[in-house]
Amino acid sequence: MEQILKFGKFKGSKFSETPSWYQEWLPKQDWYKPQTNNEARYDVVRKYTHEYGMGMGIWREVEIDNLSWEQAEQERDNLNMGYLNDITECFYIENSKINYKNSKN
Repeated sequence: MEQILKFGKFKGSKFSETPSWYQEWLPKQDWYKPQTNNEARYDVVRKYTHEYGMGMGIWREVEIDNLSWEQAEQERDNLNMGYLNDITECFYIENSKINYKNSKN
């Protein structure tokens, strides 16, 4: 499966269709982890409080996407310890939509 970039200057482009300098540069970045078909990915999701959800019409929002299970657990725990407020009930982990896209190809 061809990787579609979800960020940056070439967002929405196939990796193989980006300039050669970018194809060389991107894998060298510490923060970049390409999606593999065999690896399940997870999102950390913010669950809004009932009051906020009713008022704004939004119940949840993906905060960080495309993580390994270990990364997702760490990010969820960090967010639950430091970022709960009047509108945020909790942060939780769910399967990434990327998993569903990969399973269709």
